Amino acid sequence: MNQARNSARVSDQLHSLYRTHLTLSDYAVQTWGLFVSAYRELNARKLFWVALALNALVIGAVAAVGIDETGISILGYDLDIPGVTSKMFPDGQLYKTIISALGVGFWLSWLSTILALLSTASMFPDLATGGVDTMLSKPIGRTRLFLTKFATGLLFTALQVAVFAVLAYLVLGIRGGVWEVGIFVVVPLMVVFFSYLFALQAVVGMVTKSPIASVIVTLLFWIFIFLVHAGEQFTLLGSTASRLEIEGIEAKAASLQTDEARSGLATPLESAKRANENWQLAHGIFYSAKTVLPKTTETAGLVTRALAVAANIGSESDGEGGGGEDENTRRQRGFFRSQFVSERKLRAAMNEEMSSRPVWWVVGTSFGFECVVLAAGIWYFRRRDF
Repeated sequence: MNQARNSARVSDQLHSLYRTHLTLSDYAVQTWGLFVSAYRELNARKLFWVALALNALVIGAVAAVGIDETGISILGYDLDIPGVTSKMFPDGQLYKTIISALGVGFWLSWLSTILALLSTASMFPDLATGGVDTMLSKPIGRTRLFLTKFATGLLFTALQVAVFAVLAYLVLGIRGGVWEVGIFVVVPLMVVFFSYLFALQAVVGMVTKSPIASVIVTLLFWIFIFLVHAGEQFTLLGSTASRLEIEGIEAKAASLQTDEARSGLATPLESAKRANENWQLAHGIFYSAKTVLPKTTETAGLVTRALAVAANIGSESDGEGGGGEDENTRRQRGFFRSQFVSERKLRAAMNEEMSSRPVWWVVGTSFGFECVVLAAGIWYFRRRDF
């Protein structure tokens, strides 16, 4: 009788340790445990430290450049470049320009992103080929498990970009004499940029169970996105050029005194209108395709633009002010040639068009694509029989 009573007491005590529904604190502890476990797994990979070293190397290359009142040097060796002195690049502008063009525009937007994709490629294939067994033996939802793994991959990029930002901040302060806290805006924006591609890589890795396949598919998709962007930009340029051509012909016709003189512009005007209709149709097709796809190039452009504002770093469009137009600037060079539209005017119209595109269209529609891809991956993961 006493033994039965003691057994019942122990059973009641054990029962008090279990709950029918997990509390919010339980969810937080579980998620944090998953997060730490996935991070330790990622941190153990050699590519993590290779990426950190490469970030330091890139910023070290920037720090190797010196500039003062007498000229510019690299690792103490003077370069005989007339006119390039600290008077030409005051307030650390040389370092800001190099960090913006080389560090953000080339390293973070391309090479560092590819390295991050390679580093995180095996996370979801490992989860699908046996690593999930231990995870699912605990009361953990598959949706939360999938999203926690995804967040860990984003943490990898955040740490890499944070190291870049900290080192760039120190270089600007020590070498350039300016302490620009705004440089840290690059961290969240580059994480957003990487998340577009990582979402697709995660789902492909989950389905194919192959890190190589996930990387190849993601890189091919990235190339496809770039080609769509290039097509949209080219057709936008053609549409803008033909529109300005029409406006230029009409302005020229309005300035002529006789009907006979104006009639000589009727044929060019009609030709320009037909060309404009074709360009607008082609641009509409590319623009529609681009709207539903992630906009990696324009998101990288937002990074550069935000950096220019937050850290006072000049963008490529700076310095393209007005001024008179001579015969050389009026005649365009390249594919779009016109005697009615100057190259400067066409470039200004393109810059106005691109800057008028709202952030919600660039980032919001890209996030929409990412959410659809992640939802498909979660659906597959939840239905998969492990």
